[in-house]
Amino acid sequence: MKVYASTVINAPVADVWCIMRDFVGLTAWSPSVTGAHITNNKAADQVGAIRHLDISDGSVFLETLVELSDNATYFKYDIVEGPLPVTNYVATMRLQPVTEGDKTFASWSAEFETPDQHREDMTHVVGTLICAGGLAGLKAYCEDK
Repeated sequence: MKVYASTVINAPVADVWCIMRDFVGLTAWSPSVTGAHITNNKAADQVGAIRHLDISDGSVFLETLVELSDNATYFKYDIVEGPLPVTNYVATMRLQPVTEGDKTFASWSAEFETPDQHREDMTHVVGTLICAGGLAGLKAYCEDK
């Protein structure tokens, strides 16, 4: 299944990218991430970096940076370990310029498999809480700077 969220941020792409590309920078802008660090010997912007995320509800996620492009202003990551009943989870965060007003179009999508009995819950958790909620936090953070 696939979920998708997007928003327009009233800040230039370059400024938003400087904030978003930090794979462990979520603690500054995500309302649900209380701690983040890299668990292997990679830089936070190096493909293969594994981040450990502490979530406000006490759960923990381990995620791997799969792709990162400064030119195309996006990154992909997967979930290595976490509490959600999902498999083959790959998410993409992408920025694109909105030329009118020098704004940023930000999107966050995720594709994953989940058992049928969890589809509705995972659509809400991943699509609404993680993707849309995370983008709302990023937008607020970037617009308050």
